[in-house]
Amino acid sequence: MNWYVQAKEAKKSRMKAPGDPEETLCPEVLKEMRQTVAETPDSWNYVTAPDLQKMMKDKRRKPLYLLDVRKPGDFQKGHIEGAENIFWLDLLKPESLKKLPTDRKIVIICYVGHTASQMLFALKTLGYDAVALKFGMGVSPVEGVPVAGWMDYGFDVAKSRS
Repeated sequence: MNWYVQAKEAKKSRMKAPGDPEETLCPEVLKEMRQTVAETPDSWNYVTAPDLQKMMKDKRRKPLYLLDVRKPGDFQKGHIEGAENIFWLDLLKPESLKKLPTDRKIVIICYVGHTASQMLFALKTLGYDAVALKFGMGVSPVEGVPVAGWMDYGFDVAKSRS
């Protein structure tokens, strides 16, 4: 049984009776997840839009694999030139994983960076050389909902004592 099937089975068992992850998760999956977290660099595996543009223009570097994980309709409305579209809910399917290169850096692109960071963790855990585009395409996936954080709305923030 491969790790994906084991993880899926573990999730089912957790849904029935949550418990100690050490008991419900496949030990190999948990080990790989911990290793992925431990190997996270200071950049958190993100690349900014200006840095990505520089990387794409650099003729000396190996071509990047641009992976857009947004809905196909949104991808069709506008995407970074050269990007391939695999919807995030389909990304871990065997037929989708077979499309991903193992010899090139994968740049994961989504709406605002949230989904890309989740898919980044999955792909890094599987051993892919991947980064996420910080803040994605900068477009909210929900019509009428702005891309803004807590402080953008002027909500109160607490200050920690040193």
